[in-house]
Amino acid sequence: MNLRNFAQMEYRGAPLNTMLHARFPKTLAVFLKSAAMVEGVTESTLIRYACEEWASTQGYSRSGI
Repeated sequence: MNLRNFAQMEYRGAPLNTMLHARFPKTLAVFLKSAAMVEGVTESTLIRYACEEWASTQGYSRSGI
């Protein structure tokens, strides 16, 4: 799934009701903000997408199964 499809599915999926906080080095934060602007999504969406892509390689399933 690409980032744009992921962003569209976020609005149709389960509510985003859990918040996590993280600190990033400034250079990484600037990169993430820039990449999000280029892709036309929020930084949060971009970070969730990256986390889900990595988590899926570790056995995570969005359906929870």
